[in-house]
Amino acid sequence: MKKYEKRGDSIMIYTVTLNAALDKVISVNKLVKNHNNKVKKLIYDIGGKATHVSVVLSSMDITNIATGILAGENGKKVQNLLEAKNVKCDYVWQQGNETRESFIIVPEDEEGSYMITQRGFGIKDDTFNRVKDKLSNLVKKDDIVVFAGGPPPKITVEKYRELLNTVKDNGGRLVVDVSGEYLKEAIEAKVDLIKPNKAEFNEMVNKSLADEEEYIKELKRINEIGVEVIALSLGREGSIISTKDKTLRVYPPKIREVNDTGCGDVFLGGAVAMMAQEKELEEVFRFATAISASKATKEGSSDFDIDQALGFLKDVRIQYI
Repeated sequence: MKKYEKRGDSIMIYTVTLNAALDKVISVNKLVKNHNNKVKKLIYDIGGKATHVSVVLSSMDITNIATGILAGENGKKVQNLLEAKNVKCDYVWQQGNETRESFIIVPEDEEGSYMITQRGFGIKDDTFNRVKDKLSNLVKKDDIVVFAGGPPPKITVEKYRELLNTVKDNGGRLVVDVSGEYLKEAIEAKVDLIKPNKAEFNEMVNKSLADEEEYIKELKRINEIGVEVIALSLGREGSIISTKDKTLRVYPPKIREVNDTGCGDVFLGGAVAMMAQEKELEEVFRFATAISASKATKEGSSDFDIDQALGFLKDVRIQYI
């Protein structure tokens, strides 16, 4: 990983969630079509991507601030859930709207989960400008700023570019987990790290890649454009980590998966935690993989166990390609 010049004060990490969600995690015995599927348990959790990065960082006592956009009673519930996990919040609030909900259905008779999401509300120009001004005023040189999750309605690619450029103009380091045209914009902005999955990556390169060799060829091409690190998520099969001069194939530990929702976000949180400590590439993604595996064993969408993750480290297998 790139080493950065030390400054007099500590760096800050900001996580930016433009389209946060209140997750409703619904446990059922078995999910059957055309049947009355009775709720066994319902819990509320944090949704919206970058929020999970803050939860990971705060659990490790790494100073960070969660920002972005919230609204209404659901927004208050999201902030309360974050603060209960010791996350410091500094959101922009939009009046007259409601933070969206996501429904996570977890059948106990099978691994994994089903996710149903709302689109989110349209962002007013004033709200966007307040987010932009907040980033401009807060971010300093070498601070890490994490943008994760698809932008809400009315945050155009052009506006997204403005937010990324605001961070870059202040000398901040950008970590971006987004898809579609926004992912292309992040690559053009030469951000420090991106984390696409296979589907997002294929869409971005506009072709269906057949094997790991083809993926690696495309990953290196994007490294040459200026993206320092690409973490290509392969789901249960792990990840490929690519820089200009290194390629790591990372295999996760074997677990019994309960709820995979949020695994990629917790993975990103683990990576950012290690980046902030300037760890080497292998250590960054060994830990990211271990904590993501811990998340997969939990019922909630933002739950994980640091001690369990540390126990998984030895079971994460890494090959240099």
